Amino acid sequence: MQFNHILVPLDFSEPSLRALRLAVRLARHGRARLTLLHVVPPQVSALAAEVPGWTAFDPELVNRWQQELEANAQHELGRAAKEEVPDDVTWAAEVVSGIVENVVVERCSALGCDLISMGTLGRTGLPHLLLGSVAERVMARAPVPVLVTH
Repeated sequence: MQFNHILVPLDFSEPSLRALRLAVRLARHGRARLTLLHVVPPQVSALAAEVPGWTAFDPELVNRWQQELEANAQHELGRAAKEEVPDDVTWAAEVVSGIVENVVVERCSALGCDLISMGTLGRTGLPHLLLGSVAERVMARAPVPVLVTH
């Protein structure tokens, strides 16, 4: 099977970088292009509210914090691409705020991707039961095949 456009969600963990390496091999084989995607969760304001002594927080400060997270993620995507994606593979990078599985499925459809290559931490037992798996939630909703590595 040949793919034309592969979406690679990255959280910069080793499993997600392995998924990128696999996507690169598939892209080189079939001349596909890659879109590297990092999703910044929208819970920044909720996290700020958890800081001891903060009964209220400055929305401007939270907005700046969110912007810094997005800028850092963009930098890390560029670094990952420089280290892992050879010059003969076409790629783009996106940083989007939102709920990870929702953003991955939405961007996959919007970009016309025909494969998602993503990593999973492979949690088992109680951590899996409590936290679930983003990869599982993406697989359940994705309009295209999902290749999962760990």
